[in-house]
Amino acid sequence: MSRKASLPTRTNLARAIRLVLLAAGGAAAPLTALAQEPAPAAANVDEIIVTGSRIRGSEAVGSPVTEVSREDIDLSAPLTTAALLQKLPQVFNLGVSENSRGQSGGSGNITYGSAVNLRGIGPYSTLTLLDGHRAVPQGTTGFAVDPSIVPTLALERVEVVADGASALYGSDAIAGVVNLIPRRYFDGIEISLRGAQGDEYDERQLGAIGGFDWSSGHVMLAYEHSNHSNLNGTDREFFRGDQTARGGRDFRVVQCNPGNIVVAGVSYAIPASGVTPATANQLAPGTTNRCDNAQYQDLLPAQERDSVMATFNQNLGERVEFFGDVFWTERTFENQVGNQAAALTVRSVNPFFVRPPGTTVTAETVNYSFGDQLPSNDTHGFSKAYQATVGARFTLAAGWELESLFSYGHDEERSTSLNGIDNAALNAALARTDPATALNPFSPQANTEAALANLATQQFIAPGDTHFRGWELKVDGPIGKMPGGELRAAFGYEGQRLSSQSGSITGTPAAPIDGTTGRVYRDVKSAYAEFLFPFFGEDNARAGLRELTLDLALRYDEYSDLDDGSTVNPKYGLNWSPIDSLRFRATYGESFRAPTFSQVYGNSSALFVQNYSDPTKGGAITQGVTLSGGNLELEPETAASYTFGADFTPTPEARFNLTYFHIDYEKQITSYLSDLTILNRESQFAGTDIIVRNPDPAFIAALVATKPVRGVLPVPVTLFVDGRTNNLGTTIAAGFDFSAKYSFEAGRAGQFSLGLMTTYFTTYDVAITPAADRIDQLNTIYNPLEFKARADVTWRLGGFTGALFVNHFGPYDNVLSNPVQEVNSKTTFDLNLYYNFQGEGFTKGLSVGLDAINLLDEDPPFVNIAQSPNGGGGFDPTLNNPVGRILGLTLRKKW
Repeated sequence: MSRKASLPTRTNLARAIRLVLLAAGGAAAPLTALAQEPAPAAANVDEIIVTGSRIRGSEAVGSPVTEVSREDIDLSAPLTTAALLQKLPQVFNLGVSENSRGQSGGSGNITYGSAVNLRGIGPYSTLTLLDGHRAVPQGTTGFAVDPSIVPTLALERVEVVADGASALYGSDAIAGVVNLIPRRYFDGIEISLRGAQGDEYDERQLGAIGGFDWSSGHVMLAYEHSNHSNLNGTDREFFRGDQTARGGRDFRVVQCNPGNIVVAGVSYAIPASGVTPATANQLAPGTTNRCDNAQYQDLLPAQERDSVMATFNQNLGERVEFFGDVFWTERTFENQVGNQAAALTVRSVNPFFVRPPGTTVTAETVNYSFGDQLPSNDTHGFSKAYQATVGARFTLAAGWELESLFSYGHDEERSTSLNGIDNAALNAALARTDPATALNPFSPQANTEAALANLATQQFIAPGDTHFRGWELKVDGPIGKMPGGELRAAFGYEGQRLSSQSGSITGTPAAPIDGTTGRVYRDVKSAYAEFLFPFFGEDNARAGLRELTLDLALRYDEYSDLDDGSTVNPKYGLNWSPIDSLRFRATYGESFRAPTFSQVYGNSSALFVQNYSDPTKGGAITQGVTLSGGNLELEPETAASYTFGADFTPTPEARFNLTYFHIDYEKQITSYLSDLTILNRESQFAGTDIIVRNPDPAFIAALVATKPVRGVLPVPVTLFVDGRTNNLGTTIAAGFDFSAKYSFEAGRAGQFSLGLMTTYFTTYDVAITPAADRIDQLNTIYNPLEFKARADVTWRLGGFTGALFVNHFGPYDNVLSNPVQEVNSKTTFDLNLYYNFQGEGFTKGLSVGLDAINLLDEDPPFVNIAQSPNGGGGFDPTLNNPVGRILGLTLRKKW
């Protein structure tokens, strides 16, 4: 069945074209240690395109470009490309990552991939490109591009434009664009080996790259294998349910062994030796056993990845060049989830039934943990993706160039868990009357094999299959001469065809329930134009006007599956240099993001039994039920953004950059499926039916009759959360980026460089619903922090290179705690030392590196929050790597 939703056209196409024509008639260099500086000035039109412009040789006018160079990559020795990008202060670990899935977008990340989240406004609001073109998205329903599809060894550099760019690149570029640029001109062979060790944790990486040039072309091929072990919660003392020793609450749960009998809301703790009808007088009302089931879950899943990347270029004469790139990657994962537990409904027919003294009930709830009686319902799976792109460039007359390309990509994903509790088998075991086969939850002793038979057979298999086809045609070149240089333009057409199939297989192996969906399709047609107006430049520079450049871009996109499915988005950029060493810049742009397949159709339509932190209980756990699924009525997200900035380069060795950014983000698509702290904001959802206390039993019964249930349904259900997607959110984000770099010679002591990158937010206001007031969420837990910084000191002497990095985030408020807790700031140090052997023989081209991440082994600051299967519990996983110090050794050999 076709699906349509409104995609508003916020800018009139004809009007915008007239503005562009009227204006026409009237008229990032490599950075060490992840620094930011202005993009290189246009000089040679044969240069590669800098991210942020479609015009050859043009810089990203008005927008700052941050570059992570090949030298940065070698020096930081990241395990994956995603880990490399997490070092940037503008990137926030919110939503889609392997260790934190509780924020927006996290519920769909069931294969533990990673995505880039610029500005922290959402993991789907950053567009990740591969050498300037789109790549097949990953995830069981194709939600985002995982940057780690490109091996770190195959990267030439990464360019980041933290500015809205839908006028140039289309959907998703609301917060900005990340462009993964692979190596092309690599000549020789290089192998790399790295091993790293932390406390109860290890990493391994090996790779090889080869390439060679000939008179008319070149080719590169790279392979990389990487893996890291899991990190279990039992391996970290700060991950505990009882946090009273650190000044927090006791968040341990009541589903224990021995468990707790609950009658009419009154709890009776089962004694350590168990209870029988003969010893029922040992049960005391108002007593509770508590236990820490969650500590047995993984804080990091075990992951293993193999990746291949290849590029080629071939010139045919002086006017034609063919090019291409290919990648293939396969990642596997395994995640331990801890002990299985449930709120059991036990009736008097059970031969072990114990009625608390003074009661006459014939059925009661027993909060019970199976411990090691049942296998953990661990999750494992894989992500496989490949893509090939081929294209050609044709040199035309009068400085014009035509470029065309075609891409085909495929992604296959699967998440599997096979040992969930089967509700039907559990209820049958509790209802048996034979003591030899009935389940006994009143004793801490292990149950019989007959009682436990077939209990842990509930399966949840989520497959995903996404195909991507993309084609592009672009021409660019000079239109005429202006006083400051050539008036240049680029015109392009792009097409995409996306298809995806997902869903889930539930039930048991003996009686599977196939809930996979039919394949869904999306066709996108796009056209864009960009104009570069050099009013003042090298040809006519004068005092106060060394440069004045205006860039105008306009893009039209049409979506086949959206009602009124067209949108037009403009962008304006301006550079002004009053003196050679100082440049002021500004941008304004409008952007949009079309909903993903998973947001429209959902990964699944099921009920999930989950534990929620409940402020009405002082943060203790309330068990509730949430409904997953998509929303056929979703509309695209829209945003308007602007920036102002200045770049000051007083000497070739010193650079300073300051940027103010402002984003007005509307119709944000939200889902609260994985948000286990949502009850702390319950008042903000008034009137939306997202949170329902004590839902109508008939409503729950109707859902249970038509939806699979993951977990043991509590009786009665006292909390319902609608986890389906909605266009509810609005965000206003604003702040400053600052970077500085200074390099100097110190004689015989070597060369030194000092670097600093910071992000300082001034505003982060969020309205959860369209009718709600915007609430200041800046510097609060699971939202962007007010201040993040990364500084570095790099030293070079002969074959030695050393770098010390300082990472800092400021204090912030844990608003999930009552009273509000101020979480301490944190500063960590990373140290990297390399020696490149000199001379001839075997040691020629050999380098040895030592690296230490979190050199002083700083623990995460204490955060008074309950444990969650999506990360956290005594610490904040969005800001802290729970591993602690990691020591690594790297060997490289080049021929």
